[in-house]
Amino acid sequence: MEQSKPKHIVCFALPAWEADYLRSTVELMKGLADDNLVLYVDYAYTISDLAKGILGKKKFDWKRLLGIKSRLRRINGDDGKGLYVLSLPPVFPSFIIKSHRFFELANKVNAAITGYYINRAIKTLQMEHIIGFNSFQPFLGNHWAINNLEFTVYYIYDDFANVPWFQGFVAVEEKKFIAKAGLVIVSSAELKKRRHMINRPVEVVNNGVHFNQFFNNIKSRKFNEGYIKTIGYTGTMDNRIDIDLLEEVVKGLPNLRFLFIGKVREQYIYDRLIKYINVCFEPPVATDKIPYMQRQIDVGIIPYICNELTAAIYPLKANEYLAMGLPVVVTPFASLGEADSVVYIAQNAKAFIASIEIALTEKEEWLKQQRLAIAKKADWKQRSDQLMEIIERYHTGDVSIEDPILIKSC
Repeated sequence: MEQSKPKHIVCFALPAWEADYLRSTVELMKGLADDNLVLYVDYAYTISDLAKGILGKKKFDWKRLLGIKSRLRRINGDDGKGLYVLSLPPVFPSFIIKSHRFFELANKVNAAITGYYINRAIKTLQMEHIIGFNSFQPFLGNHWAINNLEFTVYYIYDDFANVPWFQGFVAVEEKKFIAKAGLVIVSSAELKKRRHMINRPVEVVNNGVHFNQFFNNIKSRKFNEGYIKTIGYTGTMDNRIDIDLLEEVVKGLPNLRFLFIGKVREQYIYDRLIKYINVCFEPPVATDKIPYMQRQIDVGIIPYICNELTAAIYPLKANEYLAMGLPVVVTPFASLGEADSVVYIAQNAKAFIASIEIALTEKEEWLKQQRLAIAKKADWKQRSDQLMEIIERYHTGDVSIEDPILIKSC
C-alpha cells in the first residue's frame, strides 16, 4: 500500500509484546511498521507481576519496568518508520478490586503514572497527528491523556465479557471508550454483531498467517512418511474443545494417529484421550517451529464446541493449516470467512469421522491450490495493509456511514 508520508501510530496494548504464542495485535503492528512509525505500548504489568518476574516465576524483561534497562527500545526501522516498544512502570493490580468505583480510581492513578511515560516516548520519537490503536485496553484508555492524538481506533479480538478476571467491568469500560473512538475493528463477523457499539462504524479484519513461513515447509522432512496417517491439532487445549465429540472421533478411527501439540489447560482432556493407543500429546513449541510440526500431519482439525465463546473466535491455526496445503476439518463453531469454502465442516462426531476419511483420500491438486490461495490472501502483511486502508478511509472521512452499528447491551 503506497503512502505519501509515514503515519504515526501508537498501539495501546493489552497483549504483551513478549509471549510464547502469536498475538494478532503484535503481528498487525509489525506489518504497519513497514511503512509507518509505530509505538507499541506494552502490557501494563502489575506490582505482583514484577515480583513474580524478579523471582523467576514469570518470564518477561522486568528490568525495563524499573528503568534499569531502557523502557523505550527500537525493534526495527529508520527514516521516520519502524517499530518501537515502550515498557511501562509497574501498576497497581486494579482487577483485584470488586467495587467499580474503586476500580476506576485505581485506573485513574495508574493512567496518570503510565501516561507520563507514554507522552515522554511520543515526544522522544517526535510523533504528531497520532492514530491511537487501542487493543482491548479501555480500562486505562478511558483515563489516559495522550498528546497529539488525532484519531482513535478500538480493536476487539475476542469476547472477554464473561471472563471472571475482568470482574464484569468489560461492558461498562468498553462502552465508555467506544464513545470516544472514531472506528472499531473486530477480528470476526460474530464480534461485529455481538458488541454494544453505539453509533460507531465497525469493520472486520480477520486473523492472519505468516504464509511463507508455513508454505516453505511443505516439502520439509516428514518423520512418519509412509508409516501411518496423522490427524493433528496445534494450540492450547482448553474448555473450547468438544471433548465428547473428539473422544468419539478418536475411538472411531483407531487406525489413524492423533497428534496434539500444545499446552493442555484442562486435565480432563488429557485423561480422556491418553488412554487410547492412537493418541499422542506433544508439549508446546516455539512459533517458528510450528510449521515443521504441522508438516508431520495429514489433516488438521479444529474440534471446538459450539457456544457463545467459540462463535466469536477466528483461530490462527485455521490459516496455518491452509498455508501448509492441508485439508482441514472443523465443527461449525464460527464462520472462518473465505476459508469456509475450503474446509470440511462437520456437524457431529459421525460427520467429523467421515470428513477426515474423505480428506485423506483427496487426490485433486486443485483442492490444495485453493487452500493455499485462501491462506496467501490472509498473510499478516495483507491483513496489516487492509487494516491501514480501513483506518485511512475513516480518518480522512472518505467513507459514508449510512448504518452505524447499534446493538443493545446484553
